[in-house]
Amino acid sequence: MNKCVVYLVRKKPLNIILIYIIMKILHISFHNGCHNEITYIMEKLGHQLSFLAFNDGTKGKYNIGHKRAEKYWNKHKNYFNRFDLIITSDTAPISRVFIQNGWEKPLIVWINNRFDYCDQATNDCNFPDDEYYELFKEANHKKNICIFGYTEFEHLYCERKGIDIRYPVIKPTGKNVYGNYIKTEIENKDNTFFIGPYHNDNIMINLMEKLKELNINCYNGRYNGPQDLAEFKGIVHIPYAWSNYALFECVQMGIQYFIPSKEFLFELKKDKDFFWSPPYNDKDIEYSEWYNEDNKNMFIYFNSWDDLRVKITITNLEKRCNMLKEIGKKHEDKYIKLWEDVLQF
Repeated sequence: MNKCVVYLVRKKPLNIILIYIIMKILHISFHNGCHNEITYIMEKLGHQLSFLAFNDGTKGKYNIGHKRAEKYWNKHKNYFNRFDLIITSDTAPISRVFIQNGWEKPLIVWINNRFDYCDQATNDCNFPDDEYYELFKEANHKKNICIFGYTEFEHLYCERKGIDIRYPVIKPTGKNVYGNYIKTEIENKDNTFFIGPYHNDNIMINLMEKLKELNINCYNGRYNGPQDLAEFKGIVHIPYAWSNYALFECVQMGIQYFIPSKEFLFELKKDKDFFWSPPYNDKDIEYSEWYNEDNKNMFIYFNSWDDLRVKITITNLEKRCNMLKEIGKKHEDKYIKLWEDVLQF
């Protein structure tokens, strides 16, 4: 690997020489959450990072067939070769640009949304195609390519497609680079629970109406980043995906989620217009961050609507906030170390 900077530091009192290697890294993605996360990680680790929002000028940019990957490679290959290492995130098909076209430098593929994700509404190249699956399987065994998911389900999904991921899961730290934010201005905000604009909170169940029946103050809508969200009393949410960046951002800010227990979730979604990022099966629910045994202390689970009312009433949210921040610090340290290790693969 062509490292761009090497410098030495003499560490007293033992006069140990530490060698720091700074790499020029390019991150390619669609997703601002990925961009913020990788920016934070590389700032912590001291590498030089550039970002490129993937866009080939087509509506079907998520569906990367052979010709699309070849065209994008030919257009940008001189630029790509300026870097020591490239990271693709969010949708893994971006990596086809490199694995199809003989990229020999290190490549990290961080899967955030099924490795064969496609947008059928704009699919003009019959993606995913057989060649892509073969390329990805081969890439998983190449020494210069490191593939891993941001949650356990991504590895399970790959395994079911015949791809046994060699590297550990690396979850988002949630410690993004926060900028200025516009507050959501509502009365009595610090005594109000937030409900997001998501399908299960609004279409499957009118969660705002349900909370009002329980005499729980709530606000339903969008928010302007985790700092804005931290000004609410907490979040009541019905999960819809295996993971998301907002979850870990909230843990870092000490924001408490109240979510249905898995048993109550199964009850709630019966005969309802339930959504979960596909493919979904009840038996896989513990592969999600919301119901993973390792994360159980992050959430307050409610087993019924009356149980939610009671738990919201009796929970010491200030104490929970401090506990969540402690969990967040350990979580950050763990995954920054994993990133540090993986960058040396």
